[in-house]
Amino acid sequence: MRFVLVLLLALVAGGAQAQAGWMPLSRDVEQPYATALQRHGSDVHTAIRPLARKDVLSLQGLDSLRPAAVVKALDRWAGATDDRAFRWGPLMDASIGHDVARSERRPMRYGAGLWADADASKRLSFHFDAQAWRQQLPRYLDTLVNATQVMPGEGYAYGDAQLREHYDWNAHVSWDLPKFFNFTLGRGRNSFGEGYRSLMLSDEAYSYPFFRITTAVWKLRYVNLYTRMNDIRDAAGDPADFRPKYSVMHYLSYNISKRFNVALFETIIWQGGDSNYPRGFDMNYLNPIIFYRPVEFDIGSPDNALLGAALNVKVGKHVLLYSQVMLDEMVIKEVRSGEGWYANKQSLQLGVVAREAFAVRGLALRGEWNFVRPFMYTHSDTRQNYAHFAQPLAHPYGSNFQELLMHADLQRGPWSISMRTNMAWLGSDDSLSYGNNIFRPENDRPRRPNGQLENYGYRVGMRNLVNLFHGELRAGYLLDPHSATRLEVSYLYRQRTPDGAANTVDHYIRIGLVCNFRQRYAEQEVRYVIP
Repeated sequence: MRFVLVLLLALVAGGAQAQAGWMPLSRDVEQPYATALQRHGSDVHTAIRPLARKDVLSLQGLDSLRPAAVVKALDRWAGATDDRAFRWGPLMDASIGHDVARSERRPMRYGAGLWADADASKRLSFHFDAQAWRQQLPRYLDTLVNATQVMPGEGYAYGDAQLREHYDWNAHVSWDLPKFFNFTLGRGRNSFGEGYRSLMLSDEAYSYPFFRITTAVWKLRYVNLYTRMNDIRDAAGDPADFRPKYSVMHYLSYNISKRFNVALFETIIWQGGDSNYPRGFDMNYLNPIIFYRPVEFDIGSPDNALLGAALNVKVGKHVLLYSQVMLDEMVIKEVRSGEGWYANKQSLQLGVVAREAFAVRGLALRGEWNFVRPFMYTHSDTRQNYAHFAQPLAHPYGSNFQELLMHADLQRGPWSISMRTNMAWLGSDDSLSYGNNIFRPENDRPRRPNGQLENYGYRVGMRNLVNLFHGELRAGYLLDPHSATRLEVSYLYRQRTPDGAANTVDHYIRIGLVCNFRQRYAEQEVRYVIP
């Protein structure tokens, strides 16, 4: 309490300008600034998210870009448009839907919470947000929650199919050192990549404790990220039984010119040990300099290491071509042989996003292709797979799939209309592993007649192929840009076509108050069952 009182006195006395800290990790909150952030001439490293508030505030013509809340009282409460040192606002969800496949039930979602930012000075800022929900889910999401025990990105799903309850909270303290460094300690999410998906680190999983060092020098932006995550299998939702795991990540972004950006990424994942071997955080990985592979080799580490790279190119004024490649394991000889060696673990992303497309004000178009080989992101010790809280840290489909998505968004003042389509071709496991389930060990794969594990013949989409189409049309009226809260109506069509089985079709209509302060991803599919 003494600390809180001292902080409040400092805020009242300081009246600091709102410069420090981070934007919410939400593309809907970022949407009004996205065109200016990614246009030719901008030097902001937009693949590193959340975005630094000072980067957004540095945009030319910010006053004309910054939207005001339709409900004016929200701006007065939040104080976000007059740079007050303390800002806050409500987080509200209240929607109801109709699931044609379950006409006897009425899917609904309601939740409440708040966010708050405080600037103790131009360099020191604090953030807190929390929200809790109750909801009854449409069929396809209910199936997912039954399998994984969690709401995607929103926490453990307590209750049953009649009423799910879950919550999430984030908090951090951010300190800018003069010129070059930022230190952020807190709980939340991070993301690397320009795509709607990320094959490196996405914001789709649940929040986690982290410490981040961001270094900005010349045309470089370098991030050191240290995290503590959880394996929740066999815990029945009891946090005391969650098993800790740790990761360290490096992301180095370099603006070669006003049009070209390249980036390197690496991460190490390891399990926190057990009562016989309480390993905890490995101090060998505190070295902030790329690369970890030599360290891992030097200590004879069995940990899970992944490497990645990105190339992003700006074309014209408002078009961005982006790409990612991730490597878990790779032997060039085996890749060239084309025989589908199981340990050739790679993923690839290619995409394009055009803002102000065809010279139409407020129109954004995106196309993206994602390709992930079998067994990518898994490990022989599944406690060290690339996952947290029963969700992948990269793409939500895990591995053994390819995906094509196309988006169109039109924003005019507070009005918006969006069309999202997602097509995916998913290979599936059965009693044996064909590289779909990142929570299964690699040695669950088939065996030859002589008892040896089969090492070859693993290709994307193999075994029990599932074709998935997900399309959604949304129309909304923005009420509060600080939390991306809008009145919205949407229609979702989803068709799932497994080989040798009947189609499953979902029609889902929803209307109500929708808050996207936390990014929500409707395109989900059951890929594994968590015990």
